[in-house]
Amino acid sequence: METPRERIEDYLDYWAEAAPLAEACVEAGARLTYADLRCKVDTFTAELVRADIGEGDVIAVLAPPSSDFLASFLAACRLGAVWLGINPKYKRGEMLFLVEDAQPRLVLARAQIDGRAFAEELAAIAAQGIPVRLFADIAQDIDRPNLTRAANPVAALVYTSGSTGKPKAARLTHRGLIRGALVRSSVWRVEPFRTVNNVPINHVGGLGDIACTTLVRGGCQVFLERFTAAGTLKAIGDERISYWYQAPTMFQMCLDAPEAATTDWSSLQAAIWSGGRASDDLVAALVRVADRIGVDYSMTESIGAITLTPLTDQPETLRDTVGWPDPGRAVRIVGLETGQPVEPGCPGEIQIGDDWRFAGYAGQPPLSSAEWFATGDLGQIDVDGALRLTGRAKDMFKSGGYNVYPREIEQAIEAIAGVVSAAVLPVPDTLFGEVGLAFVVHDKSVIELSHIEAHCRAQLANYKVPKRFVALSEMPMLPIGKVDKQALALFAEDLAGIG
Repeated sequence: METPRERIEDYLDYWAEAAPLAEACVEAGARLTYADLRCKVDTFTAELVRADIGEGDVIAVLAPPSSDFLASFLAACRLGAVWLGINPKYKRGEMLFLVEDAQPRLVLARAQIDGRAFAEELAAIAAQGIPVRLFADIAQDIDRPNLTRAANPVAALVYTSGSTGKPKAARLTHRGLIRGALVRSSVWRVEPFRTVNNVPINHVGGLGDIACTTLVRGGCQVFLERFTAAGTLKAIGDERISYWYQAPTMFQMCLDAPEAATTDWSSLQAAIWSGGRASDDLVAALVRVADRIGVDYSMTESIGAITLTPLTDQPETLRDTVGWPDPGRAVRIVGLETGQPVEPGCPGEIQIGDDWRFAGYAGQPPLSSAEWFATGDLGQIDVDGALRLTGRAKDMFKSGGYNVYPREIEQAIEAIAGVVSAAVLPVPDTLFGEVGLAFVVHDKSVIELSHIEAHCRAQLANYKVPKRFVALSEMPMLPIGKVDKQALALFAEDLAGIG
């Protein structure tokens, strides 16, 4: 693996000099070379300088996967600022929480994305005293800004929730983003490197796993403003995609789409999944369309892969494990009761303790180099060093590759007039892996169950909304006064049995 550069924006400057005419990104109506991308980053950097953005300042960006997203991120990095992505799927309340919590010095935004106008949301942000600037109003700047080299080690904030349901801002470092990109591009090496980026910009998958890996590799990413199976399949054939990195749900939706039968797969060298387990049928289907396949285990806080497999055309090697740690990673399993490392083959909680992980949560003390980070996931390391996932220690579950935190949803439901209490559990789903099932105790004279669901759809991103709501007369409770979720899980199994 090559020696890493110090900062992620260094790779833009390298490729703009070494291969200025190579394609850096493709989007609807535009193709940008590395020279073009650097010019766009120069323009955005000049805009940030005019807004007096400097080291440590947070800038928030409302945009789809696009050159606007990538150039704003790299411009922020040049100044030592900290970049924050806002998912266009978020509702007004979710957006306001982010800006109130992160306190950005500036918000860069598109006025409209995928048919949705954001005038109301942007006005609410501006009312908080935060300047808002539209991408469309940024004039091209022909001169490169003369800057002092930035030193801030933190490149971005990515929000991820804890067991309390309140999202926390993970501080992603240049060091971690670069290391993750170098590991992926060396272990999963394809030539030429052309990938599709159809993941929301606030997700570590879109920012780190795809965008930064492509930049470090000097490859080309084809931006799709939103994920659709048809659009993804068209990009694979038309743009000669060689490297396809997605959550299993996204793969399944693409391969189930009618367009899959007529897609030109001849360029596809690697299909790699993360964010959940792939079924045996899905793995077999990926082997049919890609030369080789692979899997990794990662999370926002790890920035890069914790473990990963080499590319292979033998699906049986990927069924039971999520691969081996990168040699630079420190990974261990500790007993749930003792907190001490266990022997190979023994289950426990997965912890990481290397310098490539995140720098801690914003507003909290930074992680020390000697401190192990508890992932909340359960697993065991086999005698050959491969990691096998066995479950989760926390309530969080994954739906379509997204982390879903039951307490956040429960709080949203319990805030509705007429609702007494709510409990959300994951249940199996053939498409999304897991989806939410909400048990609700409510006063039917005040609000109907259908209205509770509608409220959730208005207040939460779609992947957080439970797929089923069940009314209860009362919640099963433990003697200590907590909801008995084990009893609810048994009830959920009974519900599944009767359809």
